[in-house]
Amino acid sequence: MSAAWWRRGSGRDKGQGRGGLRAEQGSIVAGGNIANVVALQVDQMVVQARPHRLDAIPLPPRELPTREALAGETTTLEGLCTYFRDVPVPGNRTLPSSGAESQSKLVVVHGQPGVGKTALALNAAHEVKDAYPDGQIYVELHGDKATPTSSADALGHMLGSLHVAREDMPRSVAGRAAMFRTLTADLRLFVLLDNAHSTDQIEPLLPTGAGCSVLITSRRALSLNSTTQRGPVPVYLPDDRNALAVLSLYAGQERVAAEMAAAMDIVRFCGNLPLALRLVGCKLKQRSGHSLGRMRLLLEDERSRLDHLNSDNRSLTACLIFSFESLTSTTRSSFAMLASLPVGRLTDWHFARLAATHGAGLAASDELVEVALMETLDGEGGGDFEGSYRMHDLIRVFTARQYEELPPEERNALEERLVRAYRDAVVHWAAQRAPELRAEIAPERVPDLRGSSMTAAEWVAGEQDRLLWAIDHARNLGLNTVAAEIGEALSYFLDDITLAPNSADWLFNVPGETRLRVLAALRRARAMAAIAEGNPDKVLSLLSPGSDDTAESSEDLTARARDTIVIARAYSMKGDYRTALDRMTTAADQLRAVGDSWHTLGSFELLGELQRWRGKPELGEQSQREALRIAEQAGDLRAQARLRRTLAETLGYLRRPAEAAPLLESARDDFRLLGDRRWEGATEYALGKIYRLLGERQKALDCYRRAEGIFGPMGERLWVGRVNNARIRVLAGMGQLDDAATTAREAIALFEQLGDEMWVAHTQRDAGWLHLRAGRPQDAEAPLTLAVDACAAAGDSYAGAMARHLRGVAYRELGRYPEAHADFDAALGVYRSGSYEWNEAAVAHDVIRTLRTEGRAEEADTMERDISVTNPIFTRLHGRDGAVAVPDED
Repeated sequence: MSAAWWRRGSGRDKGQGRGGLRAEQGSIVAGGNIANVVALQVDQMVVQARPHRLDAIPLPPRELPTREALAGETTTLEGLCTYFRDVPVPGNRTLPSSGAESQSKLVVVHGQPGVGKTALALNAAHEVKDAYPDGQIYVELHGDKATPTSSADALGHMLGSLHVAREDMPRSVAGRAAMFRTLTADLRLFVLLDNAHSTDQIEPLLPTGAGCSVLITSRRALSLNSTTQRGPVPVYLPDDRNALAVLSLYAGQERVAAEMAAAMDIVRFCGNLPLALRLVGCKLKQRSGHSLGRMRLLLEDERSRLDHLNSDNRSLTACLIFSFESLTSTTRSSFAMLASLPVGRLTDWHFARLAATHGAGLAASDELVEVALMETLDGEGGGDFEGSYRMHDLIRVFTARQYEELPPEERNALEERLVRAYRDAVVHWAAQRAPELRAEIAPERVPDLRGSSMTAAEWVAGEQDRLLWAIDHARNLGLNTVAAEIGEALSYFLDDITLAPNSADWLFNVPGETRLRVLAALRRARAMAAIAEGNPDKVLSLLSPGSDDTAESSEDLTARARDTIVIARAYSMKGDYRTALDRMTTAADQLRAVGDSWHTLGSFELLGELQRWRGKPELGEQSQREALRIAEQAGDLRAQARLRRTLAETLGYLRRPAEAAPLLESARDDFRLLGDRRWEGATEYALGKIYRLLGERQKALDCYRRAEGIFGPMGERLWVGRVNNARIRVLAGMGQLDDAATTAREAIALFEQLGDEMWVAHTQRDAGWLHLRAGRPQDAEAPLTLAVDACAAAGDSYAGAMARHLRGVAYRELGRYPEAHADFDAALGVYRSGSYEWNEAAVAHDVIRTLRTEGRAEEADTMERDISVTNPIFTRLHGRDGAVAVPDED
């Protein structure tokens, strides 16, 4: 062994070294302190060594592999470099007796497979190597292989790097570790331990001298007790911009820039994982004739995606396979089962339901987090009773493939266990809305759901795709009764989830089911889905009294009242607001009488809207406030947000926009928090109307722009049309009459395509007003008459009153005064029957203006005097002319 280069040019004879080491080994056997013995032997080497020629001095180790260029964010790299560049000069030879008392700098870099740990570590090592003149040692520990490098072999490599001959090395791990600590005690040496498997593997490899530094990479966040001077450094996935930079680095910037849309899709299919992007980039570079568009097509199908994530001798599958195979059998099968499910959150509940015990489930999730196949989502769990986790999408695709390799009988057993768990969970949550279901689930079967801070709607919405999976697999496993019970429970959450078009007839129609309660709930679910699909006639057919399994045929008053809510919604959709109001009033009274609080909430919410439409907004406010009170008692954030929105719309009708605006802003924020894009868009739409009433027209347009940005990509054409309709008055109020007219034509065309007669009528009313505003009353009569007739047929009193008011103005401008007074009187009749003081005042101004035009000044003065006393809003609107003013603005 030669020690010349670390002992200021001194050296010794190899033969002497061999004898000295044998003496040291004897001392170890005798029980001496290994660190002191080795230190003594090294001192003897220095004293006894004969001088070496300068040209025979061995060179320090320079073992760092070539580094790969890093792309994107460099904050973590810069932090590591700053830390490792600060290297103290070793001042004495006092040796710690173990790695736990190390004075060396030690950092563990950890992260999921393929995230770029080694690339980061190599770049950091190359950047700081000049601060370590005594050398840099690199050891590949093969932590991702079936047989990781042993500590003894790793120490053998490191001692060899320090020019210790193999025959001079102690045989034991402890002896080699002590020798390594001794030889490096006063060196400035950098050690990179790549791909470490465990703490036990690396602890013997650690130097203790103050001038040494160790950088460790591992899939695990290894804990070295007091050895590390700073916590493990996690390596996270790059964001889209930095992931694109990784792809560009390997595929070529010009190629990526030329096909940016395809490049971004590739980044998405790779889940921003650097290794996957590198493999794709290298393959593209090797095959210069292949476009990024072609690669996008290859990666689009996730079932074959992994087949294309390889290059030369590297593949993502090879990177993942050992980590998966090294899992315990319980963890492996549970993880594979969950990876095969529709994409969604993973929680302790999922693992516990697949394991033999709750503790075994928690152990499985802990194991997966430890080996970086899954990560914990701090603060994003499903409540205070469970952890929440996320797996990378490519890990999910890989693991789902492994599930397909399990024996069929094992897969069936796992699926049945999870199907039954979903049945118990969804029935537990549904019992909060349908109390009769409490008898269907024993509390001890859902111990981890009881007392949860998560609401029923949140849990079901988060699991909706897996619940549909459970219905499907229950049928495949011959568990039709279980499938029916899941469907029955799910029927109470159809306002909280989104079903694919025409899927309800299959989901909620289970062959062989005979229980009347279950059949009635399933039929009601199909009817509610028909409401969502815009088919009210199907609703009335499904819930007609003639069917044996409808609630109407039973003595169950609660079930009949629940059906009546759906029937009322169908009549409302058909534009028959009179019948809808009668049915909803009946349902609300019955449900309140039997104490069905959840369905009482729903009935009062819809009752309030119908009361508003029928010209009784003050009653609508009362109903909606009652519904909001129930939602607050239940702690249901989604229902509270929805009710704040509908209440705010009613307050808008009551000309109280200052009260409505904060309610809508709060509701919008809650829908964003819940991730409910549809209701977020609906709330932006409603908020735009309120901002318009407050005179903040640009804010209104901003709301409509955001609403259209939500509904357009969702294919919600009716909502897009409604947003366009709302823009008409804003644009006209800003003096942009041509833009307003164009918007009206586009909205009418869309509503006609959709066959929505009422929204055609509403928009024709606005088109008629635009003609009035432009001084063309003769062109206003036809669209306004269409609106009047449609509203009368539907029983929409409020909208009809607005149309008759505007048509009365048109008749006045045309000199047809008797017809004008007839329309004004009809409008005033509606407004005076409800709390519509503002609307009454607006019509009164046009009546008085008409009387004066006719030369009936005395009548006009009398009316003006009387209404100024009875309606204080009248004075505020002094000088208002319905031919010019925006219909519902001051």
